[in-house]
Amino acid sequence: MKSRAIPSLISVLFAARLLCLVTVVADSKPSAAPTPAWKSGTHRLTFDGRERTFILDVPSGLKPGAPLVMVFHGFAGSAKDVRELAGFAKVSEQHGFVAAYPEGTRDSKGKAFFNVGYEFHRDQTVDDVQFVRQLAARLTRDLGLDPRAVFATGFSNGGDMSFFLGGQRELFVAAIAPVAGTMMASWAKGFRPAARIPVLAVNARDDHTTLWDGDLDNRDGWGAYLGTDAVLDLWGKGLALERIELSDVTRTIQLRRWSTASDTTEVRLYVIETGGHRWPRTLGDERETTAEVIWRFFDAHRSKSY
Repeated sequence: MKSRAIPSLISVLFAARLLCLVTVVADSKPSAAPTPAWKSGTHRLTFDGRERTFILDVPSGLKPGAPLVMVFHGFAGSAKDVRELAGFAKVSEQHGFVAAYPEGTRDSKGKAFFNVGYEFHRDQTVDDVQFVRQLAARLTRDLGLDPRAVFATGFSNGGDMSFFLGGQRELFVAAIAPVAGTMMASWAKGFRPAARIPVLAVNARDDHTTLWDGDLDNRDGWGAYLGTDAVLDLWGKGLALERIELSDVTRTIQLRRWSTASDTTEVRLYVIETGGHRWPRTLGDERETTAEVIWRFFDAHRSKSY
């Protein structure tokens, strides 16, 4: 009897501990937080001890599984500036995607920026990649968007940020469209795309800020960065794409493409002869703004199975 009673007692104690463990695990699960009513307008959240600001354009009648387009401003610019400059608000409403315009932080001179490794930002520790990653995750979760349809575009420093996001090893953007952007030599060295990510780039030959030939000697103080041809060739080769020669879109705009017969991955470069350092209103077709061209590119490279 004694030898049978001991196992019985152990079984009872084990069952009691197991019930307690299940109760603790169940109680440790976070309660479902109410979904914020994200609306069009300016919003704030805290990331890494900093209050970060962003603007949203949420289309009326937003459908589940809609895409998210992140639009980044230039150095010393603002979310408000790039929203007005790029013209995604109207396109967002027409095509039913959410557009988000993150605001950069301020450097030691009070200039707003996204941290992509400029020479004069060596003292800056803000991790904008993680901020954007968390912002995208929050918006896709709360608004029921498709996490596989998060895209990045931007102007100047915002274009650099788009390239930077597209080059991350833990990728969370599905395609990028940098305008007047480049890649810093510090993170372009040894670069290989982590996934088959489509790229649409827009650069002007006469851009005196983002130089067409780059600045590997750091004459302008931004830090060493690659020329436009080198940047896009890096993507083309990294994605195992074949380079196709330039085709004329208009008298002053040309299109260069890298593609493959094996899938739909592609790289496009719109070459503007005399555009300067600005966001172009169109890319040759007066019936379609640059924002519309970029959205059509993103839409063509998103999964439709959500």
